Amino acid sequence: MALEALKIDSDIIEDKDVLGGGSFVLESGIYEAKVDLAYMDKSKGGAMSLNIHFLTSDNQQLRQTLWVTSGDAKGNKNTYLDKEGNKHLLPGMNQANHLALLTTGKEIGSLDTEEKVVKLYNFEAKEEIPTKVQVITEMLNQDIILGVMKQVVDKNVKNDDGVYVPSGETREENEITKIFSAKDKRTVTEIKAEATEAQFIKDWDEKWTGITRNRAKGGKEGTAGGNSKPVAAPKPLFT
Repeated sequence: MALEALKIDSDIIEDKDVLGGGSFVLESGIYEAKVDLAYMDKSKGGAMSLNIHFLTSDNQQLRQTLWVTSGDAKGNKNTYLDKEGNKHLLPGMNQANHLALLTTGKEIGSLDTEEKVVKLYNFEAKEEIPTKVQVITEMLNQDIILGVMKQVVDKNVKNDDGVYVPSGETREENEITKIFSAKDKRTVTEIKAEATEAQFIKDWDEKWTGITRNRAKGGKEGTAGGNSKPVAAPKPLFT
């Protein structure tokens, strides 16, 4: 399956490197990893997602779902307009495209998928079962460096109206907030700007490593957390 629907318009406003506000949950930090699985999926509402399973250098699993298009009701677009009418990629689409560029050297809209059967968790069966998915094989086993946040979020429950609301309890999860080249540690933004030094990874590490970000309702940023393991020497990546 070709991913032409994810091709990027020429009038997109490029993102900037921004530090932001912050099963097994990794501590916040910089991690070397490989792409163990990358496959496309769709929600019931028609939104397309890229689902990635990473394996860190110390064999910890990290999974991330990136929503790359809106749903049927909003036209299945991979972009949004800001208040000034400028077009931007959806945050998930932007992350997915950066991952594609840093693992394959291609934009995600230029990649193809292959149907494969993999074991995935099924909520009805409550276990992993063989499932047909559209896998981006070019991404598999590619090296990458990830900026991973540990954060506290609300546990949501469905109320009488069928709407999910905070339950008053919380859980911990990981979110990948930045992706770096395994070859030279630069971001896509730095590569496009022809920056000679990988500065943003140092800034990210200084600001976020060891910090648990509290995103639960009424929470405050900056809860202290443990330190992650240091980054090992990166391996060549770009093709």
